[in-house]
Amino acid sequence: MMRGIFIKRLGLMALLLVLQVAAIAAPRGERQIEKEIYELINEYREKNGLPPLQYDEAVADMAARHSRRMADKDVPFGHTGFQDRYNALKKELPDMTAGAENVAYGADDAAEAVELWLHSAGHKKNIRGNFTHTGIGVVRDSDGRLYFTQLFVKLQ
Repeated sequence: MMRGIFIKRLGLMALLLVLQVAAIAAPRGERQIEKEIYELINEYREKNGLPPLQYDEAVADMAARHSRRMADKDVPFGHTGFQDRYNALKKELPDMTAGAENVAYGADDAAEAVELWLHSAGHKKNIRGNFTHTGIGVVRDSDGRLYFTQLFVKLQ
């Protein structure tokens, strides 16, 4: 009897451990995609004679919030609320003089998202823009689809 209870408890603890590991692993995968996007964008900029962008956590947090809101269907996919994000960042980064935003969804990885942006005149203009800093947020929705936001800012 005691052995059966022990085995059930052990099984439950193992299941909880698996669920905790799965919950931790998913965001790490998305963080890796963000890092790869950052590297790919800077490689592109350097190949085109542009200075690399510095990574800014405040900008990345704002990008991640927008990706989360799109993934949760709180806002439609796109640039809805960009001016609000810009104004909020301006309060955190008073030296900010310019900003832009790229969004994507449905790409399977960093390379595909960057490729989509580079084949869009407006997104490519942002990538090539006179910006100094960036932040990237990648979020997976309940169906596993990735939502991408990259914010660009110029700080003096």
